[in-house]
Amino acid sequence: MKLGIIGAGPGGYEAALYAAQRGIDVTLFEKQFVGGTCLNLGCIPTKTILASTELYSHIKEASQFGVTVEGAQISWQQVQQRMLKTVAQLRRGVEFLLKKRGVHLVQGEAFYRGNHQVEVAGETYEFDYVIIATGSRPAELPGLSTDKKWIINSNHFFTRKELPKRALVVGTGAIGLELSDILRAFGTEVTVVELVPQVMPLLDSDASTNYAKILSKKGIKFIVGNSVKNIDHEDSHLKVTLTNDQELEVDQIVVGVGRTANVEVIKTDRIQVEKGKVKVDKSLLTSEEGVYAIGDVAMPPIARGALAHVASHEGIFAVKHILGEAKEMDWHAVPWVVFTDPPLAAIGQTEKEATQAGTAVKTYTLPYRALGAAVAKNRTEGFCKFIVAADTGKVRGVQMAGVGADLIINEMAVVLQQNMTVKELSEVIHAHPTLSEVAKESAFALLGYPINTM
Repeated sequence: MKLGIIGAGPGGYEAALYAAQRGIDVTLFEKQFVGGTCLNLGCIPTKTILASTELYSHIKEASQFGVTVEGAQISWQQVQQRMLKTVAQLRRGVEFLLKKRGVHLVQGEAFYRGNHQVEVAGETYEFDYVIIATGSRPAELPGLSTDKKWIINSNHFFTRKELPKRALVVGTGAIGLELSDILRAFGTEVTVVELVPQVMPLLDSDASTNYAKILSKKGIKFIVGNSVKNIDHEDSHLKVTLTNDQELEVDQIVVGVGRTANVEVIKTDRIQVEKGKVKVDKSLLTSEEGVYAIGDVAMPPIARGALAHVASHEGIFAVKHILGEAKEMDWHAVPWVVFTDPPLAAIGQTEKEATQAGTAVKTYTLPYRALGAAVAKNRTEGFCKFIVAADTGKVRGVQMAGVGADLIINEMAVVLQQNMTVKELSEVIHAHPTLSEVAKESAFALLGYPINTM
């Protein structure tokens, strides 16, 4: 059995590694670097830089822990070099695994021609099955075309030789918020503009307000319900006018919203493209038999985030479907994280979504200051909101921000995947003192018996 995979991002290369171990003859096509946007221009660069900024932030607070540190400084150039080394190391690791597991890696821009045929540089490859995993790229927004100098996007950010003194970040999604947090850590004056009337549109309004307060205390300024109306280029800066006629002077605009799926590789009408993405069913099959699409480039019948871990899961699922071991994808328990300091994480339905779906819900928000571990770490800024079905007690969603949220949300993924109730969650023994006790404390509170809160 021969499988061709176009795109070596997380979805493509993990599908290739899994398929090769299952005895499938795999050819993986990549036009640039293995690892895709996530490893080279997104997830890994961002988290590597955030590791440095978090450490620097903790050092500045060292005196509160009885530790004296003098002369601590942070250098964008040195942090940038560490980031590049980390990316290169991980990329070499992926290339090593692909080679060891017998995956045929073909470098070059690949096009899908239909009938299970992939063309690269005039050469045609034929397969029994094909997975399209070409991902996405930053979108060009009207009036905010990037020029790599005054207006940049996330792809340009990590190669900057220096950071601006004043920046306007457009969008409060994951990209916009993470880049805002990085800029602020290096001393940039950061203003973030968001079209909708709240920070991070995917949250309930109360969770959004709590999270925005945490970031605002760091000096990040938010202007919601607005967008950029006009940009005037001055000698050494930009004069930006928002739709509310507020004027800002900044040195750079960072566009942190919008992605465009890479569907240009499809050169056949056998594959249905709708709203700029490849339409797939619950099995991730496209309109052509034996051809799958996964990750950012795909549009399944159920909305889900364009996330690296979703692409990875879908890639492995597609291989299982080819082998006859899976039928339909299940997207109801997909966690997502915004890696600011502290991180924001969520999973499942919001309170608004559950209510609109006809579910009567109970909610509870636990402040981090109720956790002994958070107090011991001096990291009490944070909260955890549970959304629970009122009749069954089943957990429908969780939204949280605070130190460790990026780890705790994975426990919540198990809770939702297994359709657990808060009673069942309350019966799980959590180690003390740990931040994960936020789950236990919330469960008891929802049962009407709060332990460490009133």
